[in-house]
Amino acid sequence: MLRKKTINVFLLPVIVISLLSLVNAGCRKDEINKDSSFHLSFSSDTVVFDTVFTSIGSQTQRLMVRNSSNQRVVISSVKLAGGSASPFRINIDGEAAFEVNDLEIGAKDSAFIFVKVTIDPNQQNNPLIATDSILFETNGNFQNVKLVAWGQDAHFFNHDTLNGDITFTADKPYVIYGMLVADSLCKINIEPGAKIYFHNNSGLLIKNGASIVVNGTLEDPVLFRSDKLGVDGQKLTDQWIGIEIEGGSSGNRFTYADIQNGKVGILLDASELSVEPRLILYNTVINNMVNYGLLSIQSNVWVLNCRITNCGGYTVALEGGSYDFRNCTLSNYWNESGRHYPSLLLGNNFYDQKGTLIASPLLNAYFGNCILTGNNEDEIEQDSMANVGFQFSFDHCLVQSNLYKSHSSSFTACKFNEDAKFVDPIKGYFELDTLSPAKDNASLSIIQNAPYLFPLTYDLKGTLRVGNDAGPDIGVYERIESK
Repeated sequence: MLRKKTINVFLLPVIVISLLSLVNAGCRKDEINKDSSFHLSFSSDTVVFDTVFTSIGSQTQRLMVRNSSNQRVVISSVKLAGGSASPFRINIDGEAAFEVNDLEIGAKDSAFIFVKVTIDPNQQNNPLIATDSILFETNGNFQNVKLVAWGQDAHFFNHDTLNGDITFTADKPYVIYGMLVADSLCKINIEPGAKIYFHNNSGLLIKNGASIVVNGTLEDPVLFRSDKLGVDGQKLTDQWIGIEIEGGSSGNRFTYADIQNGKVGILLDASELSVEPRLILYNTVINNMVNYGLLSIQSNVWVLNCRITNCGGYTVALEGGSYDFRNCTLSNYWNESGRHYPSLLLGNNFYDQKGTLIASPLLNAYFGNCILTGNNEDEIEQDSMANVGFQFSFDHCLVQSNLYKSHSSSFTACKFNEDAKFVDPIKGYFELDTLSPAKDNASLSIIQNAPYLFPLTYDLKGTLRVGNDAGPDIGVYERIESK
């Protein structure tokens, strides 16, 4: 015979009371917060769209709205202050609208609002700004988050090919989608102050027989950039392909150009060598490239008063040809990823498109008054084939390398393996500090003997190199101590 289980009646009240306590606690937690002093918190008090080019379409940003209380909260109204006239739109839980009512957020929970902006095409050449705000009403309490979008009309190219004589002006930016090709016999002339922006995986190709001349000035440089224009965007690398100049293209010149944030700054394909340089870089900056800053294959190039810095690969790679570098800063403090390449590659060979190794004599690579440094132990790589011309020389330079031990005759009046003492090279400030060994140690004759059309009397910022202190400085920047 089965015996019935006995129940301790004295425990029942305790169990019931405990269960009721849990239920009541749960109910209290699920109650709606009606406190009129309650404030929502936001991931940002301002949603900024750094630059939205007109006629592109739109950009979207995300705003997080947080409920920090232990109770549910019901937001009576979330709306755009500008209503239907606003260039902005909001999307909450998949619902696109100008206003959403009774938005509920659980205790200690968050909601996401997606904000979209579209700036219509217009005839304005100057930058414009669009503003609005999102208004929140909770328990009779009003809060707002500002919306700001910079926009501008632009010239657009979408996988286009240019022919004839083309001029880029500074009236409004140029935005490149895909590869912009300068076909044979095309001549691109870029006026001071022009801005050329490249979308992801876009680039510029100068074909055999074509050429590009960039005419920037100290006051109005020509910019080559990613089209991600905010501060964060300009810290990114690998945003666009770069500028490629095919073999057979000559007469190319970049003056006061500023080239940033791509895969490769400038790539010169192999070409027949001539007396005149096929590329001249003058007062130009190439910075923050994920691969090369300047890659030149079997070419004749002048690089005068230029800064080529902070690249994931070589800042400068010379694979055969003839070169003249004067008063340049070639330095690499890349910190975006592991760095495995020095600042400079000197080679007398290259691989063609089929992967065949081709001998290409390095007829002469001259470096005068240049800084060659970085955060590697040795910043020069030698890649020389036997029985192929391999000539280089450093004259009054600051060099971080031990190559001088095996090529002593190639170095004249140089300083070796000393800290250049830049202001902040990791952040891109390559101006000299007061104790830099580059100060007052440049050769005046190297400056005076520069090609007459490209004087080195002034540094990259327009500072006079001579007459202000004991002597000119090595590198692209002249430091003048304040009195």
